[in-house]
Amino acid sequence: MLDIILDEFHFSTLWNGGIFLFAMFAAIIYFFLLPASQKHSWWKSFAFIAGLIVIFIAIASPLNVTGRIKFSTHSLQLVLVLLVAPPLLIFGFKTKIVERVKSIGSMKKVVSVLTKPIVASAIFQVVFYSYHIPFIFNFARLDLYLNYFFLLALFLSAVLLWFPILSSNQLTSGQKWKYSFANIILLTPFSLILFFANTGLYAIYSDINLFMSALALCLPDLTEVPPEFFASLLPFDPVHEQWLGSLYFFVGIIISFTIVNFLSSKRT
Repeated sequence: MLDIILDEFHFSTLWNGGIFLFAMFAAIIYFFLLPASQKHSWWKSFAFIAGLIVIFIAIASPLNVTGRIKFSTHSLQLVLVLLVAPPLLIFGFKTKIVERVKSIGSMKKVVSVLTKPIVASAIFQVVFYSYHIPFIFNFARLDLYLNYFFLLALFLSAVLLWFPILSSNQLTSGQKWKYSFANIILLTPFSLILFFANTGLYAIYSDINLFMSALALCLPDLTEVPPEFFASLLPFDPVHEQWLGSLYFFVGIIISFTIVNFLSSKRT
């Protein structure tokens, strides 16, 4: 069913060329402009590029359009953007430039405060739960730039969230596991609310008028699309989608924190 629906969209609608150019620009800066230390291995470069690819798949591929049709796909986007891409990018980033930035007195203090485990976790939880308050979520999804602003804020806060785990000099191995467990506990209510909800929490996925307005942001010319087409895009039960999305997200946080902690422990 979904394959038939996506066939109705233009190639430029399904694939975001702007995000692709941004990812290519980031790769060029990474390889040709950022200085690398002698300890920088090809594995780190591979991880960084993999992180860029994950971001592209999450917000610039057909997955992004599908995420406006199905809430469960939105949950998959969250897993990719917040739980998969940030650890890859942090692990693969060239630390020499970070050391230069931290050598600036004021920047060192700012980075030191923002990457403290309690601060980093608090910032992420506030941004994450604020975005998913139903009226904020519905409103943000109706504005292309506002939605990207929230996604950027979520991504940057996720980078802060993962930094204490991937940093080699902030926490001991045991402290990293405790930090991860605490964040899993803090994120679990989101999954539980979705899992036990007996009604659709986000009108953007059930109200035909809001749905049309949100999806129109992905369409180059709304006037050429008949209303019947939008009605055909709503065969997905919002309650079931929330239930499925809660499972995707909960499994995602368990797997991502476990794998990153395990690999981080091996490094130390």
